[in-house]
Parts: sequence; C-alpha cells; structure tokens
Amino acid sequence: MRTGRTRSALLTRLARLESRAAVVTHPVKLRFGKLHRLPRDYEGEKHIVVAKQLPKRGDQEWVEFQELPSPDPNPQERGRGVPEYLDVVFVAAYAGA
Repeated sequence: MRTGRTRSALLTRLARLESRAAVVTHPVKLRFGKLHRLPRDYEGEKHIVVAKQLPKRGDQEWVEFQELPSPDPNPQERGRGVPEYLDVVFVAAYAGA
C-alpha cells in the first residue's frame, strides 16, 4: 500500500510544480543585432549594451549591440527570473584572425 501513497504524492507534487512553471508574467522576446567590438588589444572588463534601435524586419526586433570598457553596472539584473529579451548577437571575427 505504501507504493500507492508514494505514487499519489509524487503525482500531486509534479502537478503542483508543472503549474508553477507554466506561469509566465511576460513572454520572452527575441532581439537580433550585430556587435560593435572593442579593439582586439583591449584588456580588462567589458560589458554589452544596446546602442541603437533599428527598424523591425517583419516581426523581428533588430538593434546594434556595443561592447563598452568597464564592468557591467547592473550585474544583479542578469540571471534573475525570466528575462524580457533573449539576445541573438552576431559577432564578426577581428581582421586578420
């Protein structure tokens, strides 16, 4: 009999966890853009920002990303909850690489 109760408890817990995971306060949007990089010889901390909004291509949002020299001023915001955007960053190789 113990197996039946254990299975029932697991199914109840699974249903509760699935209902939690299904709750999303906002949809995650894709954002595409090319990255303007710092010089190859730059050494030190850097972070990426959205430098410019570009016209949409159909339903795709496009921007220009830019590397900036310095630590990220808002490191706490990364990795917290569901992000508003999922960035697709296109990075060109350095010349002569």
